[in-house]
Amino acid sequence: MFLIRKIRAVLMLLLCTLFIAGCWDRKEINDIAFVIGIAIDKEGENYRSSLQIALPGQSGSSGSTGGGGGTSGDKSWFMLSNTAKTLRGTTLEGQKALSRKIYYAHRRTMLIGEDLARDGVASMLDLFTRYPLNRFSALPVVTKGEAYAVMDTDAPIEKFPSEMVRELCFLNMRNPRSLKTFIDAILSDGVDPFLPVASKVDNVPKNWKDAKTNIKLDGLAIFKKDKLVGMIDKAPADALILAMGEANAPEVMVKAPRGEGNIFIKLNENNSSLHPSVKNDKVTVTVQLYAKGVVVDNESNYGDLREKEILKLNDAIHKKIKEDIVEGVRLIQRKYNADILGIGRSIHQHLPKEWDKMKDRWDDIYPDVEVNVIPHVIIENVGVVNKPIGVVEEDIVHD
Repeated sequence: MFLIRKIRAVLMLLLCTLFIAGCWDRKEINDIAFVIGIAIDKEGENYRSSLQIALPGQSGSSGSTGGGGGTSGDKSWFMLSNTAKTLRGTTLEGQKALSRKIYYAHRRTMLIGEDLARDGVASMLDLFTRYPLNRFSALPVVTKGEAYAVMDTDAPIEKFPSEMVRELCFLNMRNPRSLKTFIDAILSDGVDPFLPVASKVDNVPKNWKDAKTNIKLDGLAIFKKDKLVGMIDKAPADALILAMGEANAPEVMVKAPRGEGNIFIKLNENNSSLHPSVKNDKVTVTVQLYAKGVVVDNESNYGDLREKEILKLNDAIHKKIKEDIVEGVRLIQRKYNADILGIGRSIHQHLPKEWDKMKDRWDDIYPDVEVNVIPHVIIENVGVVNKPIGVVEEDIVHD
């Protein structure tokens, strides 16, 4: 009896070893091709996908040159680009020319070519949301021209150009548009999607020695549902991002209240809220903006920035912010009929009964919505020196 019990115990221990063998589905790291970023374009009836794949052996920092190269001076990534009738087909074609398994879980940026964005991104997004290895936190960005050209820049300050795009997005907005928020906006009522715009530029004039290509963000891409309808420049784009309360410590240039020149004020801790009202079928929305300001540059001959003059400067920045935001909203209302601020959504949240009456007519109502802006900016700091440096006392203009 004791022997039988002993045999049973041994058999149980042997069975337990089957459940602790955790390497049956392992994937060795040198069998995987890590995709850092992807650029997607439309070429006629075909899709082109360009994968930026990390080369771990070239990722050293010492002795690096352009493109984040390693000690040999080579780039730490290479591009794999293919065309096919479908976007999924481009991946299958690419895998045929790659000795490692393509792995998407580390992809954090997604560049979308202008032509593809205008044609519609719905079919592309279906693949990126359905396939399990795709990150919903990846940042989609629209490019001026072909996306693969922007992905293939030198961008020497980062190891991967795709990572430079990501860092630029976070410098521009506190909460950049992720794949999830972009899709939510496409599927939601009362708000239209938008994405940042990236373009390829030179870091110095082309005739200079060692000129390299670089990437910059310069505006917003405006969508109606899944189709790009236009791009707006950086100035109105910055004003709209500020109206959303998403600006990342922006600087506003205001004309000096008196005298000549400009003053730059950095806005910290900015946030905003929308307050809609409906009266006699007329929609009005008030944008309440709150921020703390710091004077970072005084290129004028105005005052010594004491109490009275700071109050005048407060009035000036309130006027400037109000004008910029109203101009930006008017642009997207009249030119693109796109509600990227989510005014319709704010009506849905605050006045649901009114929204039920107008949601089917929102595209007709939205261009005539009256937008009021009420900024609340407190200038907390004017710097170490009150008076403008380099201006003699008799040339300083006081209130």
